[in-house]
Amino acid sequence: MALTTKRALAASLKKLLGKSTLDHITIKDIVEDCEVNRQTFYYHFHDIYDLMEWIFWDDVSYLAPNDGETVDWRDGLKKAFKYVLENKSLVMNTYRSFTREQLDRYIGIAVRPFVKNVVAELSTGLNIAEIDREFVIDLFTYALSGVLLAWVEKDMPEDYENQLDKFFLVTDTSIRAALGMFHRKE
Repeated sequence: MALTTKRALAASLKKLLGKSTLDHITIKDIVEDCEVNRQTFYYHFHDIYDLMEWIFWDDVSYLAPNDGETVDWRDGLKKAFKYVLENKSLVMNTYRSFTREQLDRYIGIAVRPFVKNVVAELSTGLNIAEIDREFVIDLFTYALSGVLLAWVEKDMPEDYENQLDKFFLVTDTSIRAALGMFHRKE
C-alpha cells in the first residue's frame, strides 16, 4: 500500500511537472491532484524535494546495472538518454527547478554505476589501487554527467545517439589508457 501511495504521489508530481516548474508546484497541488490529504503526503515524504528524489531513484533504478551485474553500458546509457527524451517536459521543468549542484549530484549518482561497470570490466587483470580505480570512475562519471547536462541545456536534440557514440569512442580508449597508467607491476 505504501509503495502504491508513493507512486500515486509521484505520478501527480510528474503530471504537474509536465506543465510547470517545481518552484510553482505546492504540496497542496500534489495532494489535490492525487486526491489524498496532506498528512498522507507527509507520512511518505518530508517535502517536494524528497518526493522528487524518490521519483528520480524509482525511475532510473531499473536502467542502472546492479553491483556485479554485467550490462552493456552503451545500451544502458542509450536507454537512459531515450528515457530523458521521452520525458522531455518533465525533465526540462525539473532541470529549470534545480541548481547545477543538485543536477550534478543526481546525474552523477545515476551514471556512476555504468562507469563503474565498464571500469571493472576494463581493469580485469590489472593491479590498480582502489583509490586510483575510484579516481578513474569519478573522472569519467563527471565527463558523462557533463555530456548529459550539455545535451539537456541544448534542449535535447534528437541526435543523442550520435553524441553518445562520440563519447564511447573517446572513453573506451581513454578509460583503458587511464587504467593502464595506474597499473602497478609487482
